[in-house]
Amino acid sequence: MAKEKKKVPNLRFKGFTNDWEQRKFKNNILRINRHGKGSNLPHIEFENINSGMGTLNGKISELKSDKVGILFEKNDILFGKLRPYLRNWFLATFDGVAIGDFWVLRPSVPSNFIYFLIQTDRFYAVSNLSSGSKMPRSDWSLVSNYKFNVPTQKQEMINIGKLLSKLDSLLSLQQRKLDLLKQLKKGLL
Repeated sequence: MAKEKKKVPNLRFKGFTNDWEQRKFKNNILRINRHGKGSNLPHIEFENINSGMGTLNGKISELKSDKVGILFEKNDILFGKLRPYLRNWFLATFDGVAIGDFWVLRPSVPSNFIYFLIQTDRFYAVSNLSSGSKMPRSDWSLVSNYKFNVPTQKQEMINIGKLLSKLDSLLSLQQRKLDLLKQLKKGLL
């Protein structure tokens, strides 16, 4: 009789030994569809997000509009479903309004974990199985029913999210340092 293979990643935090499980994406999040203006709230559009980086390219105070969109809360995740290959995603650090073709996702598990899950190659592949040719959009029925491997313990999800957030911060700092050094070199030349 063949020995059953454990469902765990190759690299793990110390103290976690439980198998991971496959869960449909929709079982980890709630998709928010509450529309409103929120005139005193920041309004985020596609062009306000640095593609593939998940950061804003301007000041929050400048994100004003009278447009109607989907109201989001701090720790919600905005995912640009229009042309998903552009990788427009943002983990909200404030309440606001998402203008345009966004899914507003409210995780039922730690937000950082889901935020980094949507940046994986697997999520990217399934979200790009889109409909429409001129304006391709991710198909919610495909994405929401797709099964991803996730830890069974909440603390492991928290640890993974914290580690990846720290790595993102370090990468941003190194990128700024590199940009400054390039400016210095240019000035010296």
